[in-house]
Amino acid sequence: MAKRNIVRLDTTPLTFTIIGISSHENDYRLSWSINEQLGLSFVQGESLVISAGKEFTCFVHEDENRKIQLFSNRCDNGFLFDKYKNFDFIMKFDADLNEKEINAWLRDLRKVPLVSALLPIPVTKQMIQILG
Repeated sequence: MAKRNIVRLDTTPLTFTIIGISSHENDYRLSWSINEQLGLSFVQGESLVISAGKEFTCFVHEDENRKIQLFSNRCDNGFLFDKYKNFDFIMKFDADLNEKEINAWLRDLRKVPLVSALLPIPVTKQMIQILG
């Protein structure tokens, strides 16, 4: 009888939270403004490349409690998420925030002068594949 190898896949879903941000400013100005207003420390990270010609800038804030990434939702050749074209940026929290935490972030981000609109975005399988 042949020996069988059993492979078990980790099916634990990746959990994170996403907020869409509208701002008419450049990515570095928005991240600087968020840093100033909220006391965070966003720095430019490695760009997200999803296909030839589709490269999205990324700014990262990381401390002992959390990691937050701010992605541009636009590039010269399209959008990171076509369904959310009205948002210029996607803020990804590497945690599944509860409603109270999301509302606190929305309240704080509204204080940033360069932010014109915000909306929590439900995480989809496509988002997990791209941002996971």
